[in-house]
Amino acid sequence: MNVITITRQYGAGGAELARKLAQALGWELLDRELLHRAAEIQHVPDAELERLDEQAVTMADRFRLHPPHEKYLNGLRQAVHQAADRGRVILVGRGARHLLGERPDCLHLRLVAPQAWRAERIARVQGWSPGETLARCAEVDRRRGQFARYFFGQAAIQSAQYDLVVNTGRVALETLAETVVEVVKGAAVADSRPAPAGHGRVLTLSRELGAGDRGFAPPLAERLRLEVYDREMLEQQAIRLGVPVTELEKIDEQPAGVFQRFRPGSIHERYFRALEQLTRELAERGEVLLVGRGGCWFLRDHPAALHVHLVAAMATRVRRVMEYRWVREDVAKKLIGQSDAQRRSFCQNYFGADWSDPLEYHLTVNSGRLGALAVDVVALMARRHWSTSAFPG
Repeated sequence: MNVITITRQYGAGGAELARKLAQALGWELLDRELLHRAAEIQHVPDAELERLDEQAVTMADRFRLHPPHEKYLNGLRQAVHQAADRGRVILVGRGARHLLGERPDCLHLRLVAPQAWRAERIARVQGWSPGETLARCAEVDRRRGQFARYFFGQAAIQSAQYDLVVNTGRVALETLAETVVEVVKGAAVADSRPAPAGHGRVLTLSRELGAGDRGFAPPLAERLRLEVYDREMLEQQAIRLGVPVTELEKIDEQPAGVFQRFRPGSIHERYFRALEQLTRELAERGEVLLVGRGGCWFLRDHPAALHVHLVAAMATRVRRVMEYRWVREDVAKKLIGQSDAQRRSFCQNYFGADWSDPLEYHLTVNSGRLGALAVDVVALMARRHWSTSAFPG
């Protein structure tokens, strides 16, 4: 990898991470400097491009004969590609990830964090009032969102567009910087030794169908010396409930109505309570990798749990499902659509959570873009997370 792009929510730590990476790697850092280079390329004053920097395009500008945002984007595109061609560079914001397309030598990061957390962080640095800071966060988020959607489409901020989406409200910037440096230097691949066993370590893994159904959890668990619980959890629940596994599979991670979920003694209510109890028992014992079934939300506040979500581009997911399940493309797409809807509904109905929201996790990993390296990235992050976590007991 020779290029790192950092897309960030306001206050999530993008500039600080970029500085840490540039210092550790000895790479060039381009943030607002990209604007100056774009202005030079387009032979326009800096001030003209500054006015458009990561801003929504006004209606007046859109209908001008020679709209200034065309110069802005063309200048940025050339500046970004020139920097990437030189290599050993970190590019912050300004759509660099999308302007570079699918170049293979790039690592694309996106930083997110809860708005309240970001506002508090900014207030400490700037000395602003809480209300002023929240308003500022909301406004910058709105402008950057409009900028991204206008120039790069509705999918611009979807997790599958990036290699890693990191919730810096949960992951320290120092931990993230050290992990990225190891990945870029190839240390992640070189250090494939099993992690030393600890006490109380927990990793939850949520995944899209086709993003990590095979070949991910077993090698990750082996690397970290964890025991995997996936179908085993379902079988243990069936034993507790006195229900055949085949019957329990009919409601596993399936949507349920309010009446079904909360009617005392219903199979759905018993399923949920047994699932919660089993998950908490396994987490208390530790040294486990819990796949799906709400582990992330049951253990939302567990101090030693690392929550990971696997995603991939739709084309990758379709191809994998076709290969794994020996089905046609149309069938694979239908299976993916059904699975996404079921998992989204399960999380919303039982936990009031958005299954696809990166704020629900520590780390969202694109297994399609990273391939085998995805296991190494999660293993590195887990090691560092557990080395700094306050373990229970």
